[in-house]
Amino acid sequence: MFMPNTTDVVWLKVSPSLQRFDQRLIVYVSEQVSVKQWEYRQCQDEPSSLEQPLWRLHEYIQGVEQPVHLIGHSTAGLLGWLYTRHYPQRVRSLTLLGVGVYPAIDWQAHYYVQLGQMQCSRQMILRQMAYRLFGNPERYAVNGLVSILERDLESSPLPHSL
Repeated sequence: MFMPNTTDVVWLKVSPSLQRFDQRLIVYVSEQVSVKQWEYRQCQDEPSSLEQPLWRLHEYIQGVEQPVHLIGHSTAGLLGWLYTRHYPQRVRSLTLLGVGVYPAIDWQAHYYVQLGQMQCSRQMILRQMAYRLFGNPERYAVNGLVSILERDLESSPLPHSL
């Protein structure tokens, strides 16, 4: 992967509780180029949409003199794509990681479908999600993964929410 040092590489993050899963890749990329991390932390009183993070990202990028290379995983990738569509002159390139054909359908969308269909607790559904997302984690790791997913439900903007 080659990107000139004259243009900033900005790694987008919108799910603070899931950031540990990006760290190894960020370290690897930062060995090749300088990477700045932009993070959005949603407050509980803010609407759960991508409008506020999009506006805050634009504020940040306006402070950068030249177009940037954006990198985003999942919902952060969707945010980068939306930003690029709104402000193409501010983006030199966009790298999407784990953004599907239907970007609004993420693990949280599946969680809410299951919550509406199943007669079981939030914790039980999150345990099932941990197994679906992470394969067959060690027994001791499941509770930690459930905790991470629960925090993500509470603090990440949702592209599928009204």
